[in-house]
Amino acid sequence: MKRSLPSQLAADSSAAKKPRTVDEDSAIDDEDLIAAVPCETQAALQLITSTFPSAGHLGGAVPPLALKHQLYAIVNDRTMVDRQLIELSRRGTVQLFHLTTGSSEYAVAFQSHYKRHVADRCAKHDGETDVDALVEKLLDGCRGEVTVSRHLLKEELAMSESEITLLVSIGVLTMCNVNAWYMAIPNASIFVKALTRGRQLVLRAIRSQRHNEILQTELEQRRMPGALLGVGYHIYDLKGGDYVTTMQTTSGDLLRLSADVLKKKKR
Repeated sequence: MKRSLPSQLAADSSAAKKPRTVDEDSAIDDEDLIAAVPCETQAALQLITSTFPSAGHLGGAVPPLALKHQLYAIVNDRTMVDRQLIELSRRGTVQLFHLTTGSSEYAVAFQSHYKRHVADRCAKHDGETDVDALVEKLLDGCRGEVTVSRHLLKEELAMSESEITLLVSIGVLTMCNVNAWYMAIPNASIFVKALTRGRQLVLRAIRSQRHNEILQTELEQRRMPGALLGVGYHIYDLKGGDYVTTMQTTSGDLLRLSADVLKKKKR
């Protein structure tokens, strides 16, 4: 009777019979390289978050954020942006958040920036719970999610009521309904206030011009101390959010208030 090899020897023998080829090594290296190269959406996110204020009223209050629709101002294919955001969130590269601006707006942050922000905010937490580990558990278990259910937290992630309450108290979760929460940004209200105020200031500057239009270069040079996020940040906001239409001229992009914005003003 033929004897079978012990499991470890069998595994070693199998590995010895099937050495990895040069082509297979190259394929693996290529996969790693592709994963390491930022896609168009990730590159656009890096560009926008690099303009986020690091000092002043907003500096350190919230992590560097971009609005989902701002990415549309840089990457023309909106379907591709949506698809790549889903993939990036499932990988744990980015996290999306629903904003309470009165419309369906979403903020996007790199998870590394978000984790650092939460860790800094909770540095003085002296409870028995390891907050960093709890947040890590939440983010890993809810990749790709904007809302999380009670079932997911309690049954799949085995979180206690006290742990859920802690996540709410530090601003990482906020109530959606009795059985679900939004993934949240601590101090998000500071960002939302700065966003809405700055947006109105920049829209007002365009509305004051003849024909409700202005060259982007001229707008960028305007001093607006009340626009805490910076005029450039709001230009991405207005373009991607369809607040303005863009026309290319020999002097650069011409920004004109959209028909929808003008209609709202007349009401």
